[in-house]
Amino acid sequence: MNKWIYFIIFSVLVAASTSTEHKKFDLKLNLIPCAGQIKNEKYVKAGILASLQSYSVYNFSNYNKKGQIGKRNTYGWWSLGLYFYGIIDSYVDHHLKGFPSNKKQKKEER
Repeated sequence: MNKWIYFIIFSVLVAASTSTEHKKFDLKLNLIPCAGQIKNEKYVKAGILASLQSYSVYNFSNYNKKGQIGKRNTYGWWSLGLYFYGIIDSYVDHHLKGFPSNKKQKKEER
């Protein structure tokens, strides 16, 4: 458990210590599920991620009421994994926004 706490603290410190250009990305907004994808204008990805998270939370609460602990825990882990995937994905998308694409390079070669 301590390893995960150190990993999370280290990740937040590294993300906070980036250059001023990358500090424009609001880390607090990123903690709201799918808000980072919406800010990066990845609406389809945000919709898919939101529906998957909603589905896993729904099944988590449904299996919790039924007392099926194994399935409840499975959907709990899926929900947590999708949440952290959304955070990491939106952060990486924001940093790669200015990266040149192949289409731009091909137009410049002509």
